[in-house]
Amino acid sequence: MTAECRKIAVVFDNCPAHSKETNQKLKNVTVFYLPPNTTSKLQPMDQGVIKNFKIRYRKRIVRKVITALEDNQSMPKINLRESISETSKAWNYDVTDLRNSFATKMDSLSAMRSRQVRSMKTIFP
Repeated sequence: MTAECRKIAVVFDNCPAHSKETNQKLKNVTVFYLPPNTTSKLQPMDQGVIKNFKIRYRKRIVRKVITALEDNQSMPKINLRESISETSKAWNYDVTDLRNSFATKMDSLSAMRSRQVRSMKTIFP
């Protein structure tokens, strides 16, 4: 890379698994870290997927609580094993939700791109 005068930018989100230390031998590599809680805002596809997952997971937990209360049982305790099981079930949802989320994001990106092109044409006629 150095011989070719190439520069590389690597962008990491704020995941704790990403090391903050960079290898000093990699002189042409610059590492950037995104600020906390910005990944889903900067990656539009994540918004719809994460939103749908959270909705489905919460519905499953609320249903479990309501069922227990209707059966005059005590409030269920959700341990790690049950939480993982509910997470797995919430993740296995209908693909049409993902498809709709993707289509919505693509429409909004297309509209944003059109606005950018129009504004560029006014700046550079």
